[in-house]
Amino acid sequence: MNTVMLIYFAVLAAAVLVYYLVPKRGRWIVLLAFSLLFYVLASTYLVVFVLATAASVYFSARFLVRPAAEWEEERAARRRKRNNKIFVALTVTFNLAVLGFLKYYNFFGETFNSLLSLAGAQVRLPALRLVLPLGISFYTLSAVGYMVDIGRGRFAPERNFGKLCLFLCFFPLILEGPICRYGQTAGELCEGHEFDYRGVLFGVQRILWGLFKKIVVADRLYLLVKTVGDAPAQFGGYASVLFILCYTLQLYADFSGFIDIALGSGELFGVRLPENFRRPFFAKSAQEFWQRWHITLGAWLKEYVFYTVALNPRVIAAGGKLKKIRKNHFTKMFPTLAALLAVWLCNGLWHGPEWKYIVYGMYYFVIISAGMLCEPLFKKVYAKCGISPENRALNLFRHLRTLLIIFVGETIFGANTLGDAWIIFSSVFRPYGGTLASLGLDLREWIIALVGLGLMLAVGICQERGISVREKVGEAVLPVRWASYLGVAVFLVLFGAYGDAYAVVPFIYGNF
Repeated sequence: MNTVMLIYFAVLAAAVLVYYLVPKRGRWIVLLAFSLLFYVLASTYLVVFVLATAASVYFSARFLVRPAAEWEEERAARRRKRNNKIFVALTVTFNLAVLGFLKYYNFFGETFNSLLSLAGAQVRLPALRLVLPLGISFYTLSAVGYMVDIGRGRFAPERNFGKLCLFLCFFPLILEGPICRYGQTAGELCEGHEFDYRGVLFGVQRILWGLFKKIVVADRLYLLVKTVGDAPAQFGGYASVLFILCYTLQLYADFSGFIDIALGSGELFGVRLPENFRRPFFAKSAQEFWQRWHITLGAWLKEYVFYTVALNPRVIAAGGKLKKIRKNHFTKMFPTLAALLAVWLCNGLWHGPEWKYIVYGMYYFVIISAGMLCEPLFKKVYAKCGISPENRALNLFRHLRTLLIIFVGETIFGANTLGDAWIIFSSVFRPYGGTLASLGLDLREWIIALVGLGLMLAVGICQERGISVREKVGEAVLPVRWASYLGVAVFLVLFGAYGDAYAVVPFIYGNF
């Protein structure tokens, strides 16, 4: 476990203790104080960036509700509406510009320099050594969503600067999300909750489950992923197949593991944070997969990118012109497809300043768009062949097809470069003469990893069938209940991925 996570759990333990010792009305201040403490301990002076973001949206939002004189009511209303749009646009642009400069300057600078070289120009943009503030991709989206919602009049601006800061930098959210919207989370954070034994117990339960995913499964698979991923040309055959499978499973165990830790941490304070995963590997289409994977990012992109583009008058007008030329399913879907293009371009760029992430976004755009465009054709084929949409064989085919799509997509995402991804795919059919032990894991490690994956699968199947494992364990008699908790804790101690090889394994999404 890395230093940041050790700091996280130390701050979490202290925050829970102090939270329930102070009066209820001051408990949100405890959360704010420990959130800022965590940020300072983890990133020192970079805390100024999240404070600057909070200040920008706080003062801009307060400006939006400046009252107008009654005698100027009609003229003032028009002016206020115009000013509101300007201030929302300026504030959103400012925050996205900070994120864009710190995260993407060198990427676009290198791309621009490459184009200049092709043109024979000698001018170059200098590379800069930039430091990325902790969680900037997460708190920036929350801040932008808050500002846009205020501009749309969905709720009144927050009048307490500290409460807005808490919404943006609550420490369980700052590392990997989930990405929260003000209307669904701010009230929970600032309310001040009574101690609830069941809630705290469930919080500890979920944190243990998240640690199990991370330490037992994800960190163990990391060794194989790193071994093959750092030198893909040296491997092939089943080694490349195992990389494709194991990276996707590592990513899921790692990301969903920390989300479990974050949501469990919130439950310790009586705060319910939005779910970010809903058993994505049970999806039967790429579109459904993204409704189950990184749910809060998808919801944010849908609300603030998809609808913004799809309902844009110019996009609608362009669709109308296409319909006049030829009316078919494509022209009918044009605004949706244009919006999806923007969504998946943003999705790819949000993950990082590399071409592989842009290709990753475009990969899902092409697949999801193709599925939507071909849907009428599929329905006709099913009807002609007398196949029911609920046919078991068809659903099995859809499920396997979706898994293939997912594994290919995540390999593009997880390979060090696009070139490496191509090497991995092309080497699948090339024999590999090495042993399993040459991939970074010995027999004991493989057994533990497979047992961990099997347990994750069993829990997922239960949840998919509507069985809450948490509730079942929580309702068990006291000896059974505590035996299960202690069993997980002992399993973590005995079979967690510890030692020098695992000492620097990061949370994957902590880099975004």
